[in-house]
Amino acid sequence: MSRLFLHFYLFISLVLIGVGWTVERIWQETQSQTPPWVLLLAENLAGQLSTQTLPQAKLSSALEATLLPAGSILWSETELAALEAGQVVPLFTKDQVFFYAMQQSGLWQLGPADLAETAVPSYWFSLLFLGLLAVAVWLWLWPVARDIQKLKQQLSDPTGTAALPVRSFIAPIAISFEQMRQQIQRLLGLQREMTQAVSHELRTPLARLSFALELSALPTDEKQLMLNDVKELEQLVDEMLDYARLESTQPTLKMQRVDLSELLQNLVEKLSPLPGASIELQAATSCIYVCDGHYLERAVQNLLVNAKRFAREKVVLILQSTPDAIEIRVEDDGPGIAPEQRAEILKPFVRLDPSRQKGFGGFGLGLAIVCRVLEWHKAGIEVGESASGGASFRIKLPLAV
Repeated sequence: MSRLFLHFYLFISLVLIGVGWTVERIWQETQSQTPPWVLLLAENLAGQLSTQTLPQAKLSSALEATLLPAGSILWSETELAALEAGQVVPLFTKDQVFFYAMQQSGLWQLGPADLAETAVPSYWFSLLFLGLLAVAVWLWLWPVARDIQKLKQQLSDPTGTAALPVRSFIAPIAISFEQMRQQIQRLLGLQREMTQAVSHELRTPLARLSFALELSALPTDEKQLMLNDVKELEQLVDEMLDYARLESTQPTLKMQRVDLSELLQNLVEKLSPLPGASIELQAATSCIYVCDGHYLERAVQNLLVNAKRFAREKVVLILQSTPDAIEIRVEDDGPGIAPEQRAEILKPFVRLDPSRQKGFGGFGLGLAIVCRVLEWHKAGIEVGESASGGASFRIKLPLAV
């Protein structure tokens, strides 16, 4: 960053000096330059006075002639020589010009002539300065913006490399990003190795323990309780591995046109035999959406399973379209979720039941998986209260994916 700051500081300093000097020189040249029409008028007057004498001369330009004392104006050697040679010499004030001629040892003043219409407005020089400064800054910023855009594209590509040419102003930033990318990839690799280790190291002893319990001579009730604990551990391992797999990397989504009405209908039929409240589907005949049907079905299934677990009598699954999104709502008539807890339940391993009663099941990963799937689809989820007083989960699928 210090390199970028120093380069920009030096660039702005040099540009201000260069542009300011250039505009000032142009202004001085413009101010000191004699307008062409003044020179032409002076030559015309000199030609007329060569054949006529003042004050009787009848000049084509109606300029007032005034006789001045010979020493009233201090002339330079060049101007005095021009007067003695019969030429007409112009002298300027702020907005007027006077013409002087020498006749019969007398100094005549002709004029004045107005200069207001020929003067260049000063604001044009201010606009010129600002325009040149804007162009110079654009020429400096354009390569920076181009490299930033290139770096953004490289970072959005999981297989890309955050690398820019050494001459780039933001090359040190790109190097830092690349180091951070490599560190994240190493951490993800360690996470995948850990999940594989958990899969092999925990599944095997759990299977042996389950087999040993089946063959043991323990009382039936005690054996069943222990088998239920082993089964719960196996489910925890499966769900934890599933969440770790989804969290570690984004899979390649199979985006295709999916009839959401048909997808939800099939999902309701699949979940209806499970214990819990019944599911009522409210959806249009057909609703086509471009998405990965497998993962979107997984997200809605997790919501329905949670709703069936906590609902008293009925779960309502609603599909409807709005001008900017397609909404999928899962509502139940259960105890609901307190407003201060609605954001917490979307986090991994968070359960609202502090006693962790087995009757409620779950390990706090279902909703985290839902959020992950919706993130891949650039969709959102809102937790609220249903019309029956229970919980409401609203999925908003953007129409432009």
